[in-house]
Amino acid sequence: MLAIATATRPAGAAEQRLGEVVVTAPSVGEPRAAQDPTAFATVIETAAAPTEVKTLTEALADAVGVQVRRFGGLGDFSTVSIRGSSAGQVQVYLDGVPLSRAENEVVNLADLPLDAVDHVEVYRGATPLAFAQSGPGGVVNVVSRRPGGTPVTGVSTSYGSFETRKVDLARAASTGPWDYLAFAHYLGSAGDFAFTNDLGTTANTADDRTERRRNNAFDLGDLTARLGYRSGGPLAAVLTSDSFVKDEGVPGAGSVQARDARLRTLRQLAHLDVKLTPLGGLPLDADASGYFLYDRQAFSDRRGEVSFVPVDHTDTTTAGGVQALFRSAIGAHQVPGLLVAASHERFASSDRLDPAGNAPDRSRLRTTLAAEDEVLLAADRLSVVPGLRWEVFRDDFPGTPRLPVAARAGGISVRDFLSPRLGLRVEPLRGLTFLANLGRYAREPNLEELFGTRGVVIGNPSLRPEVAFNRDAGFHLAVPGRGPLSDAALEYAYFDNQVDDLIILVQNSQRLARPENVSDAVVRGHEVAVRGRLWGRLGAALNYTHQEARDEGPVTFLRAKALPGRPADEAFAHLELGWSAAHPLPLGRWTTPLWPGRLFYEANVIADDFLDRANVRRVASRVLHEVGLELALPVPGVRLTLEAKNVGDDRTRDVLGFPLPGRALFATVSYGFGGREPGVPR
Repeated sequence: MLAIATATRPAGAAEQRLGEVVVTAPSVGEPRAAQDPTAFATVIETAAAPTEVKTLTEALADAVGVQVRRFGGLGDFSTVSIRGSSAGQVQVYLDGVPLSRAENEVVNLADLPLDAVDHVEVYRGATPLAFAQSGPGGVVNVVSRRPGGTPVTGVSTSYGSFETRKVDLARAASTGPWDYLAFAHYLGSAGDFAFTNDLGTTANTADDRTERRRNNAFDLGDLTARLGYRSGGPLAAVLTSDSFVKDEGVPGAGSVQARDARLRTLRQLAHLDVKLTPLGGLPLDADASGYFLYDRQAFSDRRGEVSFVPVDHTDTTTAGGVQALFRSAIGAHQVPGLLVAASHERFASSDRLDPAGNAPDRSRLRTTLAAEDEVLLAADRLSVVPGLRWEVFRDDFPGTPRLPVAARAGGISVRDFLSPRLGLRVEPLRGLTFLANLGRYAREPNLEELFGTRGVVIGNPSLRPEVAFNRDAGFHLAVPGRGPLSDAALEYAYFDNQVDDLIILVQNSQRLARPENVSDAVVRGHEVAVRGRLWGRLGAALNYTHQEARDEGPVTFLRAKALPGRPADEAFAHLELGWSAAHPLPLGRWTTPLWPGRLFYEANVIADDFLDRANVRRVASRVLHEVGLELALPVPGVRLTLEAKNVGDDRTRDVLGFPLPGRALFATVSYGFGGREPGVPR
């Protein structure tokens, strides 16, 4: 891992720290900066994604302090957890636009294709000022590709196990003050991998049998388009559109597979970003943006195979928001910032099996006012960053008329929450940086928890927000290159988080549940990451996370139990050998004519884990191996990549016993995409 503090100096202003950067593999060139001066942040470079078969779920799983939970294989539902948080406590953004919805804030990572992404920012346990919605677990910001100064035409095609196929088409160029980018992506798979079906009797292996995953095929398409204007003056503007469609089967859990359940998703996102740079020596930057999002999900399970009752409904969310971020410099020692944001969401649900019982639309209005001030002392070697965030929520739901009065939650609710934060950054020696953070964050109950769902969840408008007190401290060390060693760095962080008033569904009757604030949790752990390369050919990146996530609530049979889906230990290793004409392999003359390329190996080590809160269902520890070979072919711009994932064919399970695929093989031929430079490992 790499941790380097970067800095820029606006004209006539004090030096402004842009934050710490952690790259999950040996990096090519100067790493980009994160958007926070003191937070522990990981920036995952993903520009090479079109030259291989890789998903956002896989990219995040490789990052230190991050766990992903999978409901199956490629294309299936998956969520992210940071430092033991729940999926709903992590805010997910696409180009700074919040994707966590008011109805249910859990974001499906499988609906965010990686190929059109430039990089992913992960902020562990902190919410930078630039983001309107805070999260107790942290923030994941997926940043789409940008046009560069050189015109690009790219084509990529992949094929592999389970009839997996992928196609990418891209074009980017600039003319005068204008630039544009269009990126089309298709991914599909039969998803019919083999797995062990235990028939729901985990303690009895005698009835286990091998089956193929059924009704697990999917097809998705994504089109990203950007149009930018930069006149060379103080004003720049970019209009971005992202269109996503997906049609997939929903097979359900492994023990009883569904044959006919289907889910169709349509998402349209458009946002306009305007940047005002300093003019006439005025030390002020201003960034303004506005967005519109339309999301529709149609779920059909007329046999009740997954939902246990016949279902055929469509959920629609429309959302819009605006925000403005101001940063300035006061004298030589202060860099204050101010964020003002507002958004509105409307959620509608219609049931084709019972149109008369459709619930009224629900809505949420959210406003955010946040400020921070970076105080620079000791020749900019010491930064103190106090901050305060004020979020106000207005929820409106008339209530479902057909429900009994006792279960008919509704009305108008106005709440607010203050989130103070204090960050510290000390650089006693060049290359050595100490960081520490203390903050209080909240997850406001979502509309489903507050107002319920027809016939399944009874709403509870009196719910309190889940409140997290996050603390962390650690250091970054960048080692100067000496002899054969270069780009070496070490990072360590300790975190201690207390989460109060966790919301849990409490069974009210045989078929109804009501959310209650009935639990607390403590999550403590350590994060270690190291990276470097030797002789310009051999690169290595290693990280390790240890955490103890325990239930500390008043429920006797859950107290001191491990939180499910949070393995105590996780480790990741990436080793890479690269060669080129400038850096041939030192194995004799016969290696000189070898095509430029790289050979890489990755391993994910995941300790045993529990699938349920009572710690009854356990998943054994596993090691997932991946090997690959990438070659730059004699045809200019053409690359060939061969990958073998889960080489050991470890067929395991994840959330609620959903089976995961075993060994998979993929081949990719690409043209025009940069990939990873042979001979310079990443």
